Amino acid sequence: MKRLALFVLALLIGRSALADGNGPAVDLTALLPPPPAAGSPTARQDMAGVLAVQARRTPMEIAAAEADQAHSVFRFADVFGAAFTPDRLPHTAAFFARVAAYDKGEVKAAKLFWQHPRPVQASHRVHPLSVEKPNDWSYPSGHSTLGYTEAVLLANMVPERRAAIFARADLYAHHRIVMGVHYPSDVEAGRLAGTVLGSRLLDDPAWQAAYAAARAELRKALALPGEPAASTVAAR
Repeated sequence: MKRLALFVLALLIGRSALADGNGPAVDLTALLPPPPAAGSPTARQDMAGVLAVQARRTPMEIAAAEADQAHSVFRFADVFGAAFTPDRLPHTAAFFARVAAYDKGEVKAAKLFWQHPRPVQASHRVHPLSVEKPNDWSYPSGHSTLGYTEAVLLANMVPERRAAIFARADLYAHHRIVMGVHYPSDVEAGRLAGTVLGSRLLDDPAWQAAYAAARAELRKALALPGEPAASTVAAR
């Protein structure tokens, strides 16, 4: 019992340090619905979604999904073009590296809380394209959460490309199902989690200077005016 108490205390201290040093603490377990219960109709539907995507995945789709395993905002180069590279955008790269670290900590706490097994652990019919780390649970999807957190931030930096940014985040998240390592419910939870985390970062004063530097750098690299047109901002 004493050992368990010390372990819980260490987790709480770690969470507090993360919140103080890297971003606002968000209890995703209080915001997200729980994952489908094993054996429930919803769980069976979830598995059917994984198997349906697996049955129709093409070599081109597999290659794209494998490339999207990278935890990097620069997967959004499809939206922003050749100028969107870490070498050309050091402030942007540094800002989103910090975002990724923050996201990882918040999602890890939720994964540990639910400890939802991955699809391959639930059915031998699932043939994943990658081997995930032991005890890296399925719900919510970390990649999906990060993709949507990044999308919220990018869409506020460059609202002129909001639709394309979120479409790319949708694809990035869907590729986790293509890989056979996540359920549709994991991805949907990631969408919700990422939206919350991105919104919190936009409102956190401790992030404003780095956000502004990345925003200015990115807009300049894209040859966009320092501020978007009023009509574009209103459409957000």
